[in-house]
Amino acid sequence: MASPMPTPTHRVKRRRLDLSPPPHLNDLADELLFLILDRAAAHDPRALKSFSLVSRACHAAESRHRRVLRPFRPDLLPAALARYPALSRLDLSLCPRLPDAALAALPAAPSVSAVDLSRSRGFGAAGLAALVAACPNLTDLDLSNGLDLGDAAAAEVAKARRLQRLSLSRCKRITDMGLGCIAVGCPDLRELSLKWCIGVTHLGLDLLALKCNKLNILDLSYTMIVKKCFPAIMKLQSLQVLLLVGCNGIDDDALTSLDQECSKSLQVLDMSNYYNVTHVGVLSIVKAMPNLLELNLSYCSPVSSPLSSFIT
Repeated sequence: MASPMPTPTHRVKRRRLDLSPPPHLNDLADELLFLILDRAAAHDPRALKSFSLVSRACHAAESRHRRVLRPFRPDLLPAALARYPALSRLDLSLCPRLPDAALAALPAAPSVSAVDLSRSRGFGAAGLAALVAACPNLTDLDLSNGLDLGDAAAAEVAKARRLQRLSLSRCKRITDMGLGCIAVGCPDLRELSLKWCIGVTHLGLDLLALKCNKLNILDLSYTMIVKKCFPAIMKLQSLQVLLLVGCNGIDDDALTSLDQECSKSLQVLDMSNYYNVTHVGVLSIVKAMPNLLELNLSYCSPVSSPLSSFIT
């Protein structure tokens, strides 16, 4: 009797267990990690705080990622700047009272390039000196509504040699002397707002035109400029945007003088809220500025028929 055929045996493959640890956040490149944090912040800004509480690695990653800081209390500034070494913008507009002592306590912050003090009060020249010393790479400074800031404060601002954007709106105590210090100390200015700086005259503008030949945007709204200020303004060969809202010291006679010297680079001119300008002055502007792209005459005298026929 024949013996039964042996059944073939199938070898069972053994799976090797992978005991290596799972990938960690530290293994991700900062570029990828920052993209994740950007997505999370776009969905919910509070997610960054929750992310930083997960672990020490998350805390460190969020510290390296943050670029903008808006504190509510000035006494927390030293600790906050130490935690966030990559900050580029410091917004102090939510600190209504910011004494000189708080700015003097700032540690060195070479990464900070922009500071907003537009709603803060209580600081003066000493505080600005400490701020400029702590932020040597400062390029953007907003001092709007600094009603207590004068020429001494402007002299300290002038020590920020790399400044490119400066807002002095409603700094009514600043005169030609302070503006002259800024013009000499900050030759790389691209944008300057002197709105409501009623102490500025043609003397300060003359020095500004002489030293800041890279200026692109200039706001002189609600200032006391008159006809003899125009030659200095028109010497700014890189000027593209000029805001002259509510400057009632300018009339047709001042605008007619533009035929003698005018900036050929000017593209945007805002002359709204005028009461002394008629179609004669407006025609002088159009003829003297061949590259002008935008002219705002809101709340001025009605456009007369001679002007409308010239424009069309």
